Amino acid sequence: MVEFVVIVTGVFIALAAESWWSERENRRIERELREDIIVEFESNIRILDADIAENEESRKRIGMLNGLSDEALLALDDSMLSEQFEPYLQWAGFDPEMGSIQAFVESGNVGTISDRELRLLLSRWAGLLEKRRRVNLQAVDFQHREVLPAIARVSSDRIWTINERRELRTLLGHLYTVHFFVLDNQLQLRQAAYDIQSFLREED
Repeated sequence: MVEFVVIVTGVFIALAAESWWSERENRRIERELREDIIVEFESNIRILDADIAENEESRKRIGMLNGLSDEALLALDDSMLSEQFEPYLQWAGFDPEMGSIQAFVESGNVGTISDRELRLLLSRWAGLLEKRRRVNLQAVDFQHREVLPAIARVSSDRIWTINERRELRTLLGHLYTVHFFVLDNQLQLRQAAYDIQSFLREED
């Protein structure tokens, strides 16, 4: 009986020690993750600031024909249209800083973070990144599949007929709408990054 009690006690002590060590290791990992989060999200905010500024500027070019009447559209100079739209319609799709935190968030293994509010903030970031993939793909696909071939076709002789101008106005109007979702997603991503940064700094 004494031997049984000794064995059971030893097992409980071993389990308690293992649990203590595991908890200690988890908290060490969490502290390192929090430090990495601050650094990585500072970088992502800088990237987003630059991408948002570029996209807000790009929208002026993409949307320059929006709302124009046929009369105003026909009054535009052929050479101006060619100069504006023959070059690639550049915009930024946001390529996030990829590091330990990004891999951690995208893995879905957010249980390592003990704070529920921080887990929710990181989960929101991960969800917005997934949406980023979708809206970027839609915008790139529409631009490459519909807009660029049409521009290449109608601008080959550098003479824009009224029907070609109408087609361009329609296609750019659709691209303008699709691109709005790209920009809106980036604005939400930046706010989510700010929220995470603010939360961590308030806890320090």
